[in-house]
Amino acid sequence: MNEQTVSAWARMLRVELPDDRIETVTAQLEGQIAQGGGLPADDVEEIEPATVFEPEWRE
Repeated sequence: MNEQTVSAWARMLRVELPDDRIETVTAQLEGQIAQGGGLPADDVEEIEPATVFEPEWRE
C-alpha cells in the first residue's frame, strides 16, 4: 500500500481525500491489510451483501 495507490482509489471512487489526509489513510489501510482482516472467500460465498442501510435504532 502506498500513497499513490490510495490517491488513485480515492479518485476512482470519487471520494474527496485532501492531500494532507493521504498519509494517514495510507497508514490506516496498511494496518488493516497487515492484520489480515476479513474472511476467506469460501466463508462468504453464500452471503448476500447489504443493499440498504437504515441508521435508526429500534428497541
